[in-house]
Parts: sequence; structure tokens; C-alpha cells
Amino acid sequence: MKITALSSCCVDFFPEQGKVYVGGNSLNFASQCKLSGIEDVTVIGAIGKDDFGALIEQHFDKIKIDRSHIYQIDKPTASNKIFIDKNGDRYFKEDSWNGGAFDAFRLADNDWKQVEKSDIIAMPAGDPNLKDLLNKRNDSQWVVIDFMDYFTLDIIESLIEKIDITFLSAKENMLDDLSTLAKKKGKLIVATLGAKGSIAFWNNSSYRHKAIEVDKIIDTTGCGDAFQAAFTIEFFKSRNINEALKIASVAASKVLAYMGGVE
Repeated sequence: MKITALSSCCVDFFPEQGKVYVGGNSLNFASQCKLSGIEDVTVIGAIGKDDFGALIEQHFDKIKIDRSHIYQIDKPTASNKIFIDKNGDRYFKEDSWNGGAFDAFRLADNDWKQVEKSDIIAMPAGDPNLKDLLNKRNDSQWVVIDFMDYFTLDIIESLIEKIDITFLSAKENMLDDLSTLAKKKGKLIVATLGAKGSIAFWNNSSYRHKAIEVDKIIDTTGCGDAFQAAFTIEFFKSRNINEALKIASVAASKVLAYMGGVE
């Protein structure tokens, strides 16, 4: 199994704790893939020529993720300022995100050749390379897209035809519409619901799983990314929705025990 994650790599600042950690959807997704036992994992993206970019490179080298398609460019490494409430839930402020190198990066021909070799390609919906990926993908590949919690159903519906697994963070009042969309398009949609667990819509059926209880939530950063990677790998192997939800929930629960998206 060959997995490529595009192209969100950043550092997460925690101003209240005075801490900085590597992160970003793609970095977190790829890291969980390695923890799940996948050997062939590549991340494609850009970092700045700064100390934060060096931290990201060190992380990839430490856990043996292929970073041959990580480029240093003349933009700052993308960053996010994260704040934690009393329940361990993260929140952001208006100036939290600095897209830097992430916003500026576009895949080149040699990057697309790497993508062509992949069995699974994962990307956040906010990636500026998204439409190119959907146009270039082939039918033998799985494309996995994270729509997070701020894309409308209209946007999801406009793109879902070329997506194999649609992930998003949802509210209970969205579930009927998600179920209808999954049936209409014949696609797999997986929604995480925080403390209320997760639900998948597929083949005109719904599958629900409770969240794994933990003693104490330290930080929810990266929880969804770990869930998505673990779910994707298990479902790719077994085509078993219930087992994929179970394994994904366990992976997500482990991330809650520490600061940042990767341990």
C-alpha cells in the first residue's frame, strides 16, 4: 500500500503554554499511517527556509516518512495559533492561521508522477491543489478529502463525484442531509461528532460508533486526522465499515492524551 498526503504541513503554536509542535492535516495523517504500520508513506508540500521548516523535516526523518517532495521556498512555514479551553477543546482566533508556504505551493510534474504511483491520496479541502488532484486522479486510486467543519454541503456536493471517502466534522443537525447526499451520489461519507462519536453513510446504510472514553482530554488537535488515516487504512484493507470506525476511534482517542497533533 502506497500513501501520499498533500500538502498541509505547518507548526502549531500554543501561546498560552509557550509550546510549538509540528502539525498540519497532511503531516498528521501521514504520521498516523506510519503508526498504523504502513511503510510507504510520502508527503508532498512546501516549508519555509526557517527553523520551523527544519522541525518538520526532522519529524519526517525520525519516523521515516519520505520527504523527497518537500520543498523549501521563500515563504514562511505555515503556522497556526491554537488555544485550549477548559475541556481540552481547541479554538482559534481571527489571526490564528498564516498560510505561508502552504498557500503558495503548487505541485510540479514530478510531484504528480509521485501521486500517480499512490494507492491512497489524502488532502484537506482547503488545499489550493484540490481541483487539479480531482482532475488528474485515476480510477484505480482512492482519494480521501477532509472537509473539516467549515465547508458547506453545496461545496461538498459539487466535488464529491471524484472523492472516494469524504470526511468532515459535523453537527447532529447535518446528518440527515449527509445521509441523503451519500445515497444520491453513491459515495462514502464519514462524519466525526466529537464526544458523540462518529457516523458513516454508505450503500444506503448508516453506521455509528461511540467515542472512546479517556480519563482526561489534554488537546483535541490532530484527533480528526488520526481518525481519518486509521479509518482509511482499515477500510482499504477490509471494506468493513464497523471495524474501520472502531479502529479509527481508538486512534483518535490516543491523540487526546497529549499536546499537538503527533506525539
